Amino acid sequence: MKSRRISLTERVAVSSLLRGYAHVPGFMHRIRPRMVRETWRRAEAWRTSLRENGRIILGAAASDEDIDAYGIGVLEHMQRYMEGLVLASRLPRDVLLERIETVEGLADFRAIFDRRGERGLILLSIHMGEFEPAAAFMGRHSPVHVLYRRDRIQTLERVRAEARRRLGVVEHAVDDGVNAWLTLRDMLEKGEVVALLGDRVQPGQTGTFMNMFGRTMEIPVGPFKLAQVTESPIVPVFNWWRPDGRLAMRMEDPIEVEGDLRRDPAGNPAMQRWVELIEARIAATPSQWLNVHPVWRSREAADRANDDRNAA
Repeated sequence: MKSRRISLTERVAVSSLLRGYAHVPGFMHRIRPRMVRETWRRAEAWRTSLRENGRIILGAAASDEDIDAYGIGVLEHMQRYMEGLVLASRLPRDVLLERIETVEGLADFRAIFDRRGERGLILLSIHMGEFEPAAAFMGRHSPVHVLYRRDRIQTLERVRAEARRRLGVVEHAVDDGVNAWLTLRDMLEKGEVVALLGDRVQPGQTGTFMNMFGRTMEIPVGPFKLAQVTESPIVPVFNWWRPDGRLAMRMEDPIEVEGDLRRDPAGNPAMQRWVELIEARIAATPSQWLNVHPVWRSREAADRANDDRNAA
């Protein structure tokens, strides 16, 4: 998978938003609706992709007005994400934790977390909500290792790195290739906690095409291979924004990875369960899935891609 090219316009826009939320947050709140509408009007490529994604996620019964409201909502939540990142780079941990209003599945998760010394724990999530408050919550009990991709927008990379430094999150860049995965393997074998994203294949990662919302979408296989080789359970963790701007968080039942991931990853029960959970979470809050690019393929193209990878 090739790295996506970032335009000068996107670099300037993201950097300006981050600086605005850092220095004049009140002003940014007042003009945010106008900024979102202008982005929707001017960013033709994003508008086209969001309309395509919206029709797939919302279904054939959705009106044009529903589709546009979905797309505008995604752009609104992207700004919320950037605002949250700035807050995480400045607020004390205790204040950041106050942004989480509800945590579902906590009792079962605590029992799993307390047994992590026997083997590590993989927290698998998607591009929704804010990672940093969730990391602050988990980090009260154990260091959290996160696999991430270095962002080529330097302002974003700098703010994110500062937020994670303050929270004690240990970063491992996927750009470093196999060495990053080997380090994560070692951490899991020591019984530590690793956080990964499982809804988008990053450059340098391998994936498999799976059915979602009646279409096919590429899902990364790496987290499941890592879980299997280290015998670590995968705990799906989702967080999303409530209407008041605070966060809700949910930990699902752990997923154990068994079977042959090499021959038929798309048919593996663990991956199928993960896709079911992703689809349900996106369907519940579709405009909060932070994805402005096309991710769907025709079934025929996806079958060809999977056949080529399985034969390699």
